[in-house]
Amino acid sequence: KVGGPKSSLIKRIQQILVFEEKWSLNYISRESNQVADALAKMTLTRSESLHMFEEPPLAIKRILKEDRTFDSMSRK
Repeated sequence: KVGGPKSSLIKRIQQILVFEEKWSLNYISRESNQVADALAKMTLTRSESLHMFEEPPLAIKRILKEDRTFDSMSRK
């Protein structure tokens, strides 16, 4: 929705992308991205507008530990 709570975030992203020479967007389904799914579900239970983590929450750590792709990428 125009003027909704996410409107300023979308406008800011658009401003940043205007100044970048090269960028791309890739769609990854929620089923394929368990970390994004877990983070999205966490926002539904919190009242803060922004929360920054020093370390990933335990739920995210569990997903990353189980994710073989993450393990192989972190070793490169």
